Amino acid sequence: MQQKSVLIAPLDWGLGHATRCIPVIAALRNLGYRVTIATEGPHEIILREAFPDLTFLKLKGYGIRYSKKAEGFAFKMFIQIPRILYNILREFWWLCKTNQQRQFDLIISDNRLGFFHLNTPSIFITHQLNLQTPFTWSTSLLQWMQYTWFQFFYTMVWVPDMEGDQNLSGILGNPTKKPSVPIWYMNCLSRLKDHMSIQSANQVVDQAFPLLFLGIVSGPEPQRSIFQDLLWQQGNQMNQPFQIIAGTANQPNNQAVSSHGSIVPHLGGPDLAKAIENATYIISRGGYTSLMELIPFNKKLILVPTPGQTEQEYLAKRWQEKGWAIAYDQTEFHLETALQQAASFAYQPIPFKSFTKEALKETLKQVNL
Repeated sequence: MQQKSVLIAPLDWGLGHATRCIPVIAALRNLGYRVTIATEGPHEIILREAFPDLTFLKLKGYGIRYSKKAEGFAFKMFIQIPRILYNILREFWWLCKTNQQRQFDLIISDNRLGFFHLNTPSIFITHQLNLQTPFTWSTSLLQWMQYTWFQFFYTMVWVPDMEGDQNLSGILGNPTKKPSVPIWYMNCLSRLKDHMSIQSANQVVDQAFPLLFLGIVSGPEPQRSIFQDLLWQQGNQMNQPFQIIAGTANQPNNQAVSSHGSIVPHLGGPDLAKAIENATYIISRGGYTSLMELIPFNKKLILVPTPGQTEQEYLAKRWQEKGWAIAYDQTEFHLETALQQAASFAYQPIPFKSFTKEALKETLKQVNL
């Protein structure tokens, strides 16, 4: 029987879209599918690191930039709508041309709205079935537009979360109203779970290089750099060991060393897992994929959502209410205060049910693969 081929492409809007594709790609390969990846930039670096033997095709990203202040976020995104629409159309025509040449059996898009094919089964991966905006009317409008798009162009929607009350994303991935296309709740996608040490899994970590905190920085500029600088400046005032992972795999020179801390542009899966294990506190933006990856380590989480990014702000609030993390607005964040409050915060266990290749195999039968 001829080997089935799959083309997968992550959105370039944060590294999480690339990292959460890793367990999906690994499972597809384990099930015997031939996988091709379409991406570029730091996403390509991360995925090539995980799968050096796979075929990669160059597909440009959206190149989104954030505002320096939260109050300018909505306007900054509004003026980039023409660029977003252009890129949606561009990636659609790129895929039409590429599929004509290569004849894929399945298309998987991680949040790229234009990455579908009218004659080939197309899957859309998202944890946001209910995109949050500052206004109720615009939230409802966006959901209607998204669901209509799904209905016309996508075979299935895959949601990386658990379905029901024990979910991670709240109303983002588990809204009352669901799209009419088939939905598969994939459970949690965590590439780092397989890199955990036995000691970490049992919560007995041999910390050869203990860190007070590990800062995990990511996302579009300029907010990524603003957050990195904030952690670096305040971290160096603590006189205790710390490390910042800058999330700039394509900028190897973005590094620094001080008497107590260090900045590294990027860490691969095994090294990142080790750094997490060696830290008492994890300070993160709170992007959904980052949260999924951190759950198995049972660390004390401190979330500082990107100013103006409603998804991260919602998740930070929800996770603090659940007792899963402590959260701060970036404008009010002070490192020493946050660490002191986290030390006495009543952290609660976070539900976690892992994605499996067996469940993927059964789901693919629904699209005759």
